[in-house]
Amino acid sequence: MTSSIMFSIAYFLLLVSLYMRMRYRQAKRHNRFIYLRTEMVLFCLFVYTNILFYLTVFPNRFSAPRDQVSVNLIPFHSIDQNLHAYHHGYPNLVFLNLAGNILLFVPLGFFLYQTFRTMRWQKAVLAGFILSAMIEVLQWIFSQSGIITRSSDIDDIILNTLGTAIGCIVYQMYRRRKEKIR
Repeated sequence: MTSSIMFSIAYFLLLVSLYMRMRYRQAKRHNRFIYLRTEMVLFCLFVYTNILFYLTVFPNRFSAPRDQVSVNLIPFHSIDQNLHAYHHGYPNLVFLNLAGNILLFVPLGFFLYQTFRTMRWQKAVLAGFILSAMIEVLQWIFSQSGIITRSSDIDDIILNTLGTAIGCIVYQMYRRRKEKIR
């Protein structure tokens, strides 16, 4: 096994044990019951956000070469470039960038809307927007300091926010279907 895989496994196991300990102590301190369904959804949200940060902030195979690191503050500019690349025979680039950014945030909308049932979908989408903007700022800061080589792009924020909204819609459809079955 490579050292990055070993580090990832150790990091994940450490976070899982810290999370479980924190939730147990919190429930014990407030004399609350621990509901398995709620804990599983919160745990999935916790694991998802850690994987999300691992994929987007830490150095990995998606990191760009140092000479290709850029900042795009023009909305829809890189989306237009990706669609242009698609028409010139690079469909993998389009799927990785456009669909990947959308699909990466669909679980966030689903888990947020499921975990916090009183939350309106607008707040879940706003949370997705804020998390995406935070990731892009971290990518820019870490790229400037030389820690990672990632590009920051306003279009990533747009696509990630769209993914969060789609996740909310998927959860609403799931909930309606579940209610019909009852």
